[in-house]
Amino acid sequence: MKKHGFIAGTLITIALFSQCVWAGWTRSSGSTIRFEGDIEKGSYEQYLTVARGGFTRVLLNSSGGYPSVALKIARDIQAHPDVEVDVKGVCVSACASYLAIAGQHLKIECDSVVAWHGGLGTPEDEARSMRAEHIPEGLVVAYAAWLTALHADESDFYARAGVDIALLADSEKAVSTLDLDESYTLDAVTGEYSYSTSAGVWVPSMRSLKKYGVKDLKYCRDDGATEIGKALKKNGYSVKFSTATFR
Repeated sequence: MKKHGFIAGTLITIALFSQCVWAGWTRSSGSTIRFEGDIEKGSYEQYLTVARGGFTRVLLNSSGGYPSVALKIARDIQAHPDVEVDVKGVCVSACASYLAIAGQHLKIECDSVVAWHGGLGTPEDEARSMRAEHIPEGLVVAYAAWLTALHADESDFYARAGVDIALLADSEKAVSTLDLDESYTLDAVTGEYSYSTSAGVWVPSMRSLKKYGVKDLKYCRDDGATEIGKALKKNGYSVKFSTATFR
């Protein structure tokens, strides 16, 4: 049975990128909250509990996870005044797409990486793919409606952040140019099979991020490919990456 859209994509992302045990949200100090690990289904509720009393700084070290959950958290962070988001380690996938740009300030520490690999598909494309596999029409319509609502929230979030949502599409273009490895297994007796594609991400330069509208950006240095590779390795990640420039 093949799963579609955000659920399948999220589980693949977690499997490919996750390098640390899930830790979740904690409060580091009176004004600082911290997120470590994967963005799970219950991460939003945990965030609300930890965020009680307010905060002005958010520390991130995450390989991403469920986009819809990350977006809900990011929209709430966005509503808090004068918040600095501080990446210490990695911020990949949904962490980069939403949490990293949720504050009024973004700081990327030395030997840290913020990386994207694209957004969710359009309702039209997903519906077309699902119908090609003869998935029940009721599910096709329901998922397309869910995806339409999520994209509307996503567009509003990016508009409020002042960041060009083309960042997501460009990240997908960058990853599509990578020569990713594919592997598969086939059980000769039962015919059961599985396949996977190696991970790929886009790490734009700090100059590029500013051009997309990421404001008040502080960083240790604008690393080149060699330094980015070292930083990823230092944080336990073995992944192909692109540093392509689109603007």
